[in-house]
Amino acid sequence: MDITVVELLKELICFPSLSTKERDMVDWLEKQVVTTGLLEVERHGDNLLFHLGSGSPWLLLNSHSDVVPPSARHVDDPFNPVERNGCIYGRGSTDAKGSVSSMLMALLNLARSGYKPPGRVSLAVTVCEESAGKFNGMAYLRSVIDRPDAALIGEPTLFHPCAAQKGLLILKLETDGESGHAARVNGPNAIYEMAARLEKLKSVSFPDENPFIGKTRITPTIIEGGTVKNAFPDSCSVYVDIRTIPEVSNDVIVERIRNELEISITVYSDRYVSTSTDPGHPIALAAEEITGNPLFGSPTTSDWVFLSDVPTIKIGPGNSEDSHTANESIAIDQLVHAVTGYERIIRRYFELQKS
Repeated sequence: MDITVVELLKELICFPSLSTKERDMVDWLEKQVVTTGLLEVERHGDNLLFHLGSGSPWLLLNSHSDVVPPSARHVDDPFNPVERNGCIYGRGSTDAKGSVSSMLMALLNLARSGYKPPGRVSLAVTVCEESAGKFNGMAYLRSVIDRPDAALIGEPTLFHPCAAQKGLLILKLETDGESGHAARVNGPNAIYEMAARLEKLKSVSFPDENPFIGKTRITPTIIEGGTVKNAFPDSCSVYVDIRTIPEVSNDVIVERIRNELEISITVYSDRYVSTSTDPGHPIALAAEEITGNPLFGSPTTSDWVFLSDVPTIKIGPGNSEDSHTANESIAIDQLVHAVTGYERIIRRYFELQKS
């Protein structure tokens, strides 16, 4: 695998690896790494693990092989990488094949240099991050591998170290009314009942705050009620998007809203828990020291949710605002810089672990 990180990224972009369709890319990547003889290769389904060293402490790097479907507005063929204005354009260039490429190249460079970590450093390239659900690769790996001592999640952060990310709790609120002809029925209207509850929801807040990601944020996003124009609605439902922080549990949020609104609540999704890493942990110290940038918090979720019990930093080349866009691209100098950055963070993490 005698190619540059730029050439590697271009090869990966050529694979239309939508969620659950990553196998061709994974097969190719596995073969390329095996031929180097530099890393131990382990495969679980279409999830790959590349290892350098053994034992503990164990530092796990992770990024994902899948991409979202292209949009109709792509200027170029989304799966035919184009180099222009110092950037590489193509689906997955930023989210997150740029991270996959730079993380893998960092491990290969360390191996070629003869570096022997006082423990183990590994890269997990996992499937179905974009679609989540039951096929998520990182969730599956946690059921078959040991717990790492620390982790780096490869997502676009402009290679600044992210020490916390908000979780996502989705609730379904429901109110009942009395059905009947709009000209006759005078009973409770489910929509009015919901409107009164939503007015109360405006005032629900939680004082706890995370230093990186702030407070819990509550946002109603979808409302459904009624079936025809001339009948009282006998039910109304609202979906509420709640961006959570580690300091306020999902149970506390649900109970508070249920009690204050006196309303029926169904937990629609609570899989994406909020995460945060102690700024004094070696992985946080290493990332902050090597990048020269302060730790920050992210409102977006990632596979970090499946490593919530592991001290983790989310860091990768690319701008998150370019993710999933028709002009998705990544700056070449940032991609190249990330390779060296990951190498240095890995070395520094093990140094700090020993001290």
